[in-house]
Amino acid sequence: MIIEPIIWRRAVREYSKEPVLEESVVDVVKAGQFAPTAHNLRLVEFIVVREQAVKNGLFGILEQEFIKKAPVIIVPVCDAKKAPLCRADIAVATAFMMIQAAALGLGTVWKDVNEDQSKKAAKILGLPKNHILINMMPLGYPLNDLPDHTDAEFDPKKIHLENF
Repeated sequence: MIIEPIIWRRAVREYSKEPVLEESVVDVVKAGQFAPTAHNLRLVEFIVVREQAVKNGLFGILEQEFIKKAPVIIVPVCDAKKAPLCRADIAVATAFMMIQAAALGLGTVWKDVNEDQSKKAAKILGLPKNHILINMMPLGYPLNDLPDHTDAEFDPKKIHLENF
């Protein structure tokens, strides 16, 4: 059976104004830090954004309302010169954080960041040279209830044995 937080997890783009406890943010980031990384280098770091001015600056680049309205934005970053699979490491860390957030009753969404947006966001966030970001993860309590995933969504036709 699939663990319950995976069933609960949905893309959340509307958040309540209820603040996210620091303890919950730490638990979510901890899940990202415990995610597997290439060669177990563990080079993914996490910027936690709560200040409205910073969120507004990121909104100016990404132009999606949930960036400025979510109580917290977590930005996983990685030194691309030191980590051979930096993008994959960030992606896995984000997935782990999303599942942990769901377990805590929090909502998230993967906000993709293209190369041009990444360069602009790096300036706002003060990223050191060679550090990259590929996404941002808004975090907060969902404004609306969303349905859980169901077995009806499972498609066994997407399983291929031995070859495609």
